[in-house]
Amino acid sequence: MDTATEPRRIFAALPTRAPKYARPWDVQTQVWDRWHGRRTESDLLVKMNTGGGKTVVGLMMLKSCLNEGAGPAVYITPDIYLANQVRAEADALGIETTDDPRSGRFQSGKAILITHIHKVINGLSVFGVMGDTRQRIEMGSVLVDDTHACLATLEDQYTLTISRGHAAYNELANLFDDALRDQSPSAVRDLAEDVPGVALRIPYWAWADRHEQVLNVLHPHRESTNKFTFVWPLIREVLHLCDTAISYSEIEIKPPCPPIDRIPSLVAAKRRIYLTATLADDSVLVTHFDAAPTTIATPITPQTADDLGDRMILTPLETHPGTTDDEVRDFLVEQAARHNVVVIVPSRRRAAFWRDVAAAEHDSTTIHDGVRSLREGHVGLVVLINRYDGIDLPGDACRILALDGLPEAYSALDRIEALALDESDAMITRQIQRIEQGMGRGVRSNDDHCVVLLLGSKLTQRLHRAGGAAKFSPATHAQLLLSEQVADMLHGVPFTELGSVINQCLDRDPEWVTASRDALDGVTYPTTSTISGIAVAEREAFRLAELGRYRDAHDKMREAITAASGDRRHEGWLKQRAAGYLHLTDPAAALQMQRSAQIDNRAVLRPRDGVEYHRLSSIADQARQAAECLTTRYSNGNDLIVGVAAILEDLSPDPDPASVPNFEQAVHDLGLHLGLGAQRPERDTGEGPDVLWSLGELAYLVIECKSGSTTDAIWRHDAEQLSHSMDWFDEKYDHTCSATPILIHKSLMLHKQASARPAARVVTFDNLVKLRDAVSKYAAALAADNGYRDTGKISAQLATWGLNGKSFVQKWGVAPRKT
Repeated sequence: MDTATEPRRIFAALPTRAPKYARPWDVQTQVWDRWHGRRTESDLLVKMNTGGGKTVVGLMMLKSCLNEGAGPAVYITPDIYLANQVRAEADALGIETTDDPRSGRFQSGKAILITHIHKVINGLSVFGVMGDTRQRIEMGSVLVDDTHACLATLEDQYTLTISRGHAAYNELANLFDDALRDQSPSAVRDLAEDVPGVALRIPYWAWADRHEQVLNVLHPHRESTNKFTFVWPLIREVLHLCDTAISYSEIEIKPPCPPIDRIPSLVAAKRRIYLTATLADDSVLVTHFDAAPTTIATPITPQTADDLGDRMILTPLETHPGTTDDEVRDFLVEQAARHNVVVIVPSRRRAAFWRDVAAAEHDSTTIHDGVRSLREGHVGLVVLINRYDGIDLPGDACRILALDGLPEAYSALDRIEALALDESDAMITRQIQRIEQGMGRGVRSNDDHCVVLLLGSKLTQRLHRAGGAAKFSPATHAQLLLSEQVADMLHGVPFTELGSVINQCLDRDPEWVTASRDALDGVTYPTTSTISGIAVAEREAFRLAELGRYRDAHDKMREAITAASGDRRHEGWLKQRAAGYLHLTDPAAALQMQRSAQIDNRAVLRPRDGVEYHRLSSIADQARQAAECLTTRYSNGNDLIVGVAAILEDLSPDPDPASVPNFEQAVHDLGLHLGLGAQRPERDTGEGPDVLWSLGELAYLVIECKSGSTTDAIWRHDAEQLSHSMDWFDEKYDHTCSATPILIHKSLMLHKQASARPAARVVTFDNLVKLRDAVSKYAAALAADNGYRDTGKISAQLATWGLNGKSFVQKWGVAPRKT
């Protein structure tokens, strides 16, 4: 066994393996054989369906490497809990392992080291960090298991977060105060007054130009907190290349790509194997692990992809348009009396909706206890917060899995990127991949089964706009197509009948089981892996910038821009990155490129010389403009209902900082859906109101959104901000134009120190609820018989629900009062 290199022979010769490992599965031997023929290639991607015995596959491959002298061998998992699971499986196989990198058995190639990503990649890594004087622990062959689940930890290890209470926070905030004010004076004011939701990127030109001052601020604190201690050694040499954002709670500093070469032993390993589930896009292996795109582009897979467990995937908003969240919740509560029902939500905000009916709620701190409880027996309805990967819920642990809402970005830099790339192909791909990871939690073997419900209007819309569903892996896509046939049968059937339909899957109805197996029959893995040309160029550009070859880095980013051709939002984002590299060698040319980036994507940084404001034209015919907007966006009435529901989902007051920009965008989009002109001047130019609407006849609404307000009075700051926005309007528009100041706020009562602008109106949260209801009915009426294409019907519905420009303020706004 210790001289054989073929994993099948090694497996067969294991003398003490447990009886359950009597013989390998076909998919395992197929992968082993294909890997063995290519094993000397430095970066290899192995893709297998969940439940295909990936752990055994990985252990045998590493044992093969040891037998061939390509040790020491390291098996890396996403966290310590999964490392313990792998260790237990190795023990059952009779494979010698250790958890100690200093073990002589590991370093001599006798035992496989099983560890987790956090242990390998940190600024004090026992394996050694570039620049330190400690002796390095070498790696010969490395296997990264569940690679996509390791990404969050990997990014976190290369991100320096400085909390609001840390001394360096105020030092950096003061250092870049002027540069931030150039971007958005009102946002800086909000930061100073602790307004949640504010996230500002520090302009790359200011960050690079003041690099020495930044070092002077940060270097004395390099050992002040665990975060500094574990991150600073990994990013200090690329600090000038980092993206930096400031929010009301912290400052984040992160490189464009993780400088993985800071852990020399990992980069120097002769063999690196990436073991993943069957996700559709593997570009992150290039950007995050610096894997060689040429070899991972041809993945190692079993011959077929039909060994996935049985999933019935349903989208209630499609099968039963108009179904409310409460109805879905009541249905799942009823199902939880018989089955374990797991609901994955993107945020604590959404978790609150389920709290009264959930048997348990878990986040990253309690997730493993929660999973253990589910696996041990019936719990009922369990809510998991933002946990789409790294957990196994086999068999009865999860019979119904619900994904409630689109995965969200949490950190300031991620939120800035998500807003800038919203609706771009890159962001859609990222979200679909996250959704698919979540969908995989409930089916952990090919004889497992689970019903998956995809909930929420934004998630439903994401699946069908811009070809979202086509971005799933082949096996998942095949299951979706089968589920669409089920969905067709559900049209016109009351929502209460959904239980009898899903019981076909849960109670193993022979007809459903046969149809499910037939749907997967013949499904194969793609022969090539999806590796984005953008990702390859981004990684190479960062490598060149690390070497100080900034113009070459800019030229390489040009290739990324070309690869994104046709997706203007993404082009603008990539141009900004290219400009960041170019600034380090040619600031004048970089400024020109940043101007071009801003034209393509209004959500990127505004150039140093500002952005010229273009006045919002007055509309001529609201109904005609609404028809143009709706027919351009929606192909049928149900799409319209789902699309408007997605806007209204964001048009809900919420103190969660992440929801504030989404609310402002929802107000903007609502205006367009009503046939009004709409802009976001503050976002686009750094000045003016959150949203500006054109009502027609040279009348406008200047709107300030305080969707996160929790106070029972309008504070002076909010009233002054609205007044400043009116001053801006008076400056930009001539006397022929008129504007009404609008504040969206919880209360209509002015604090005793606050004064309202004449004619100001408040859309209170109570009125906002009624407005949302009216808009929902407006959409439902226009969806019937494609009425949204008929200007006459649109005009009538606008008048019926008080949504036309002439009556909007009177209907929904109230005059503020003094307390």
